[in-house]
Amino acid sequence: MAITLADEIERYILDSSRRAEDLFSTSDGRLMVIKYLPAKCVQDAIANQRLYATEKPGFTWGDALYVAPVEFPRTTMMYGEVGIVGLYAVNQATRFFDGADTPGISLYQRWIALQGRPYTELTTTVHSNLANQELRNEFRNRFKIDCVYFRPDEPCADYVDVDKDWWLAITNWDFTGLVCSGFSKAISDLKWCVVRPDSFQPEGRGFKAALHTSVTSGHSSYVIGHYSSLVSDIKGAYSSNGVVICDFK
Repeated sequence: MAITLADEIERYILDSSRRAEDLFSTSDGRLMVIKYLPAKCVQDAIANQRLYATEKPGFTWGDALYVAPVEFPRTTMMYGEVGIVGLYAVNQATRFFDGADTPGISLYQRWIALQGRPYTELTTTVHSNLANQELRNEFRNRFKIDCVYFRPDEPCADYVDVDKDWWLAITNWDFTGLVCSGFSKAISDLKWCVVRPDSFQPEGRGFKAALHTSVTSGHSSYVIGHYSSLVSDIKGAYSSNGVVICDFK
């Protein structure tokens, strides 16, 4: 019996899922992730223990919760002021897709070429973002992909390593088993753990850090400062050519 494209994709998903166990240390049944949010969104996320699965066109793998493994704590810092950490439950049935490996990319490209109208819209109309969103959602629907892991596609010098970092698109399933957007509890035990020290600006296809270069160049040390001792901390940093990273104590 001839091996079909669907068969090839299924085999690739199984291989991707096995690799995910080693890449992200999921053997204990959980994957710790981080997501940076605008400060105004933090209170709702923590109080209701939920994050938002975006529905906006233009996101890399369609409607999903976009996060990063906590082992890459700065790689998505440009998207919000506060980093929220939580746990994504995984087991042997969790289906991963490696969106960075060339064979997987080729399989996906072969599949979308067979999808008629959305592929035509993708390649011949102004609606390419909408078509991309539809195709990526439908690919994950068809093969029941719970999480796509892929390399960053929006670089930011000193924060994002496009060759080593991983980003994750975690599927939010609706009650019928289809990809959906909206508030999701796919990631649990949410806590906000990080306040970013930098300011970011769009540049080309990625971002640039507005402060990183200036605060690291010519400075010899960093200290943790407290509100209660900020004046003396600043004076000490000034005299020692250091930088104060302030916490809330």
